[in-house]
Amino acid sequence: MSLLNRGTETVKVFQEVQTPDTDSDGNTYTRAAKVGTLVRAVVQPISSTENTDGGFNTESRYRLRLINYPNILGAQSQIEWNGKRYSIFGDAMIYNGSRRTAHVEYVMVRS
Repeated sequence: MSLLNRGTETVKVFQEVQTPDTDSDGNTYTRAAKVGTLVRAVVQPISSTENTDGGFNTESRYRLRLINYPNILGAQSQIEWNGKRYSIFGDAMIYNGSRRTAHVEYVMVRS
């Protein structure tokens, strides 16, 4: 068993879903699902920034690795962790060098 399959946190994943609405060009809208799924995960801090103007705006970024989650999260997916909602930043980082070390990582951000 790989060390990458051990999750120390429980998060709720709100998968990206398509809405029945379309824009004027016929493109469908996507959003986070209303119902989430509980998943074991590894969450590690990456960075935290503050507004230099003395304001209260901060942004926190975390590395997220979902344990045994079969789907790749889309850009509109959201994560709930420790009672706070986070958005997915950028694309999924897929590591598939070997079967034992294969995993998918995301960056989740709260601002």
